[in-house]
Amino acid sequence: MRDLLKEFDNGVTVIREWNTDDAGKTTERFVISRNDKDIKSYPSMKRAMDRAISIASKKLRKK
Repeated sequence: MRDLLKEFDNGVTVIREWNTDDAGKTTERFVISRNDKDIKSYPSMKRAMDRAISIASKKLRKK
């Protein structure tokens, strides 16, 4: 399942994704997405947020 956590500039979003396996164990990942395409996933929300900020601001610096 997926939940939107945060939206940044340039279409960058952080999504919380979690699944439950047959044994009942829940795995959680934080996915960075740009324009509805998944870029990278991280096990830590802090790393995902830091990377999303970096990706979102990268286009702003180029202009």
